[in-house]
Amino acid sequence: MTGLRLAADVGGTNTRLGLARDGVLLADTVQSFRNEAFSGFTAVLDQYLQKAAPGGVAEVVIAVAGPVTGATARLTNRDWHFDAAALSRHLTGAGVFLLNDLAALGQACPHLGAECLDTVIAPAGEAGGDGQRLVVGIGTGFNLSPVLHAGGRVQCLNVEYGHVSLPLDVAEHLRSRTGDAGAFRTVEHLFSGRGHAAVRAQFPEDTAGTQAFQTFYAELLALLARNLMLAFLPAQGIYFAGAVARSLLASPARQVFAEAFRQPFALDTGIEAPVYVILDDAAALKGCAAVTVNR
Repeated sequence: MTGLRLAADVGGTNTRLGLARDGVLLADTVQSFRNEAFSGFTAVLDQYLQKAAPGGVAEVVIAVAGPVTGATARLTNRDWHFDAAALSRHLTGAGVFLLNDLAALGQACPHLGAECLDTVIAPAGEAGGDGQRLVVGIGTGFNLSPVLHAGGRVQCLNVEYGHVSLPLDVAEHLRSRTGDAGAFRTVEHLFSGRGHAAVRAQFPEDTAGTQAFQTFYAELLALLARNLMLAFLPAQGIYFAGAVARSLLASPARQVFAEAFRQPFALDTGIEAPVYVILDDAAALKGCAAVTVNR
């Protein structure tokens, strides 16, 4: 074996693979594959390793865009299943470790430089270091990864926040526009690709309608983010990921979000947090490269 680690980021549409050594992703080894061209993850893995690491790898860390239960996982939006023991046998004994894709982003967060992030709200003091962070993924679905960085070790909690009931202040603001928030019972019903499209349908299909929609959705997102700030106290930052979040916070509504997010709380908490958007498409791979695995 070579002492190399294979890092894998498996989404519903694409799989990214790269090699890592000593916790650092080797950027020139990263490749992306369209899942539709393969029968399953093993087929992607074999094609990549045939050229990238013909001598094999010591271990594999796989970020899966779907639920992970111990040594098994499945993709949410494709019928691919993962079994760590079976993959290990396939790789002649290499260690195989599975984690959720947002947890992989959480592992990467303390190591992402300024070039990997779009800073929406800058930190009040020096950025980085130990503390609590929060990854918020808004794309096809919604979920969170609370992150604790302490003593050089990063730990990420497993949560299913997308299925939590919509916060009252978010529901009331939504109702002020739509008249009925009943179709959006949970956080994911509103903050996901499907929810984004459903709210957009309430506005005219012209430039003014687009701007009005973006402003309104940014206000909704700011209300949610303020609830998350109180719930998780991510003083080291909220990190948005996913196509919906990226698109909205790159639009002119970015300033609307920032102003609403900064509004003072009713109680004198003194709580504040910087806000970032993760731009680095290899961030999950970097998290897979950096994570400390239990052997």
